[in-house]
Amino acid sequence: MSKKECIKFGYAIGNQPAMGDHWEVWKQVKAQSKLILEEVNELEDACSDEDLLEVLDAVMDIKYLNTYLEHLLEAYGCKTKLAWETVCSNNAQKITTSYTYAQSSKEYLESREDGEFYIDETLFEGERLYTVKRSSDNKVQKLKSHVRPELEQCIPEEFR
Repeated sequence: MSKKECIKFGYAIGNQPAMGDHWEVWKQVKAQSKLILEEVNELEDACSDEDLLEVLDAVMDIKYLNTYLEHLLEAYGCKTKLAWETVCSNNAQKITTSYTYAQSSKEYLESREDGEFYIDETLFEGERLYTVKRSSDNKVQKLKSHVRPELEQCIPEEFR
């Protein structure tokens, strides 16, 4: 199914983008986010149950709902392609090929935050990559010189 089919479904059920009225825009975005959250909760349950069929179903439902939410954002004037490129580029800053930089980032995090961190090393297409992760949940952390993504440029002036 294509993006166009997801959009067609949204229109068919009466969920066309609300234009002009900020209250209607936010009402629509909140409703779509609640649907996504419901599917994320189903995904979490499926993972707990180790049910791959239900995991796949939830992931596809989330993708479907996100596709329509992206359409709504585009209809409201958001530059979603630029936002996606910006976020991907920003996440790439959390990876380094320098063990020394990973080590100094780990030390920096430990001096600023409560908790323990470790350096994870992996090989991707022959290149050694390092990330710094929080020990409690293995979440990848921002490295020492990480710059926040500038997503403001992707949002229409009227919503800033």
